[in-house]
Order: sequence, then structure tokens, then C-alpha cells
Amino acid sequence: RFVRIRDAMCRFPGCRRRAAGCDLDHTVAYPEGETSAANLHALCRRHHRVAHRRGWSMMLGADGWTRWTAPDGHSFWGQRHHRQRAGPAQE
Repeated sequence: RFVRIRDAMCRFPGCRRRAAGCDLDHTVAYPEGETSAANLHALCRRHHRVAHRRGWSMMLGADGWTRWTAPDGHSFWGQRHHRQRAGPAQE
């Protein structure tokens, strides 16, 4: 419940799906990554599938923002509570 309240919606940029209807995905895959709020984020079913496609990656920073990288190498920020993070997604 905490993760869905914290995220409010799917963390994929531009998605409008509310977290109540989302899957919870591990940032660091289980069993290497623990099942805790710090290692979980809400993704709608569509973007959950995208996150696990070859070439896609997602990192959750210490500040709580997700950074997505597409197969072509383009990086972009995820979203939190209907807000997009400003600035370039740099490594």
C-alpha cells in the first residue's frame, strides 16, 4: 500500500495509469533485490512489460526518481505524483 500511495501512478514517463491499478516491480530483480519499498515501484502492466524487454533498463536513484534508458541509449526521467523531473537524465 505504501508504494502505491508514494508513487500515485505508473512511474513510466507520461503514463496516466493510477498506481492502484499497477503492478509492483522490483528495481533490483528478486531474489538479488529485496522486496521492500526502497526496491519497488509501480508500473502499469504495459510499462512493466517494457521494463523487462531486452535493451531497456531502469534505475531508481537515492532521491527516489527513476531514470529509464531505451535500447537506443536515450535516457529520460520517470515521474512521481503526476510530476516529471526537470533536467537531463545524466549518468
